[in-house]
Amino acid sequence: MMKQQDMDRFLESIGGLIEMRWQEPHIITSSAYMDIGEGWYPLVKKLIEDLLAAGWDKEICQIKEKFGGLRFYVRKSSDEINMLIRDAERASYTICERTGKPGELRRDIGWWQTLCEAEYIKTKGIQLPGYE
Repeated sequence: MMKQQDMDRFLESIGGLIEMRWQEPHIITSSAYMDIGEGWYPLVKKLIEDLLAAGWDKEICQIKEKFGGLRFYVRKSSDEINMLIRDAERASYTICERTGKPGELRRDIGWWQTLCEAEYIKTKGIQLPGYE
């Protein structure tokens, strides 16, 4: 699984992202900016690579989880950029946000979150054989 330091190295290798929510833009080279679990880091890394190949200017407004799925907000886009983002956001509903394993949207844990079976069971506090 991709760890926080791996994502940080990737962001540094591309010169960071340009954060545009505030009056003064600043360069983001830390995954701490992203309000997502490590399980989605490979998905976001691939999305960023695809966006850059499509001519994206690296200007970002926010990267977060919302209602159990990835949200990736950019300042300027095109049809191709919008399609890439939409596809990654849809894919996030099939990937555990914590582990990166196959997952599904869980709506019965007090909030919506996409989790694999093992993480779901841990979160629910269910004791089943083989899921310690």
